[in-house]
Amino acid sequence: MATHTDVNGQPYIPDTLPPQDLEVASAAILGVCDALDGLVDGIIDDFHACTNEKVFPALDAYTCGTGQHGTTLHGGTCLTSAQVNALKKIYAGPKNSHGKKLYSNWFWDGGIWDPPTAGGAGFAVWNVGSVNASNANNALNLTLGAGALPMIFVTPPVVTPAGGPNGQEAYVFKFNFDTDAPKIFAETKDYPQSSMDFMTGVSLDLRPFKNHGGKLIISSSVNDGIFSGASIARWYRHMNKHMGGKADDFARLFMIPNMAHCGGGPATNDFAVNELNAVTAWVESGIAPEQIIAANHNTSSPFPSMGLFDPRVASNFPAGGTRPLCPYPQTTKYKGSGATNNAANFICVRHDDRLDVEDDDNDEHDQHAER
Repeated sequence: MATHTDVNGQPYIPDTLPPQDLEVASAAILGVCDALDGLVDGIIDDFHACTNEKVFPALDAYTCGTGQHGTTLHGGTCLTSAQVNALKKIYAGPKNSHGKKLYSNWFWDGGIWDPPTAGGAGFAVWNVGSVNASNANNALNLTLGAGALPMIFVTPPVVTPAGGPNGQEAYVFKFNFDTDAPKIFAETKDYPQSSMDFMTGVSLDLRPFKNHGGKLIISSSVNDGIFSGASIARWYRHMNKHMGGKADDFARLFMIPNMAHCGGGPATNDFAVNELNAVTAWVESGIAPEQIIAANHNTSSPFPSMGLFDPRVASNFPAGGTRPLCPYPQTTKYKGSGATNNAANFICVRHDDRLDVEDDDNDEHDQHAER
């Protein structure tokens, strides 16, 4: 998709999915998934129900030249077929040349677009970057990530120049999913612990922690631009199964739609104090959290009230208000009446039939556990 090279001679990507195009993608996703939780408000709470079967046709319908949304490339009304195909591949997760999954898929989420007032390091900040006069790739995966990939995520580390035609950025673009990706599990005499072992916590056996009286609260973004929320949810389901279906006796996972990496995004992303209070009450008083109240501090909806978006997205978004975060796999549902920015008007519901069907032998947690 890149049309020219950057200062290091690598494909220049900030103009491949500019903000106006990600806004189109967000509108397409919300158009078919926002109402699944019973309220059109810019937040897909029933994210497991937002499947490829729903999203793919929506993205196809927004493809330039189909006759429905115009033909003006990067005009804020349609996407090119190359962009649509790229998004489908990105959200499916990486595979090697044999089709073997190397990491998780991602949940489809309206927060793929970062409205100007939303803030945070969302999809674009990590994966695309912003157009700039320096002709430099500034996506975090090609700045921060380009240093981490060769120096941390493979064994043994690969030392490359920071810049230039053979630098860290070039290493990312030339990364081989068949031969380089498995090196995250590699061990050598000088590096006896693999990158996967020392960096991640994917164990399914938390019995020592539970037996010691430990309590665990995990909060994760549905829309994280670098780590997959679907991966976190899948790990929790696997861990729960390994722990005899009793994970919620000592561990709770709270998923936040639209939230960017570690915060920000068009989301109810202010909950850190309430999360701390919740784990404190659980440890000290034995009160398990049935929900955590989260707030949004935008003075108005970060989503526009016209154009591609259903006007209810802006009118029902919880600007200046609160919503409950529910312990996974429960999700938030509107009671049907009352202010949509008041957590008291929402309940937590469980949809076991919404759970991901990709828990198979190719899952990355299973691969690691079997090593």
